[in-house]
Amino acid sequence: RIGRAMIALKENETLATSVGIDVTRYLVLAAVLSAAMAGGAGSLYAHYLKIIDPDIFLFIYTVMMVIMVITGGKGTLAGPIVGGVIFGFLPVILRPFAAPAVQWILYGALMIVIVFMLPQGIIPALQHAIANWSGPTRDRSGALLAGSAKPGEGQ
Repeated sequence: RIGRAMIALKENETLATSVGIDVTRYLVLAAVLSAAMAGGAGSLYAHYLKIIDPDIFLFIYTVMMVIMVITGGKGTLAGPIVGGVIFGFLPVILRPFAAPAVQWILYGALMIVIVFMLPQGIIPALQHAIANWSGPTRDRSGALLAGSAKPGEGQ
């Protein structure tokens, strides 16, 4: 029930209100849950580092997190993970070959390429490619599902 309400809010708040969803309640719930997860993650991160330095709160790190989500694919569970892996290992790979300033330029260039070539992100593009590669979708009875067949296919 909560998941469906959140999806309805994501799609259209006015429509969600018109079908009886308490928009304020679910928006507050989303904010509280995300703040709790961020607080828990911050606590674990502080224990991991054993020190809190103001440099870890620089704006560039916030931008980096957004880049990870966008390149992986927002709205998917695996998208931010893939973006995190890519932009987590990229500094390790580039460190011997490029200065830090050049690395940031390469990050920006990679992000621009991904945003222009794969506007929905890497994971949704992969899902779309796999769906196109596997052919039309059929239900359990073997009938083609609406919108899954190409023109001239089916019976």
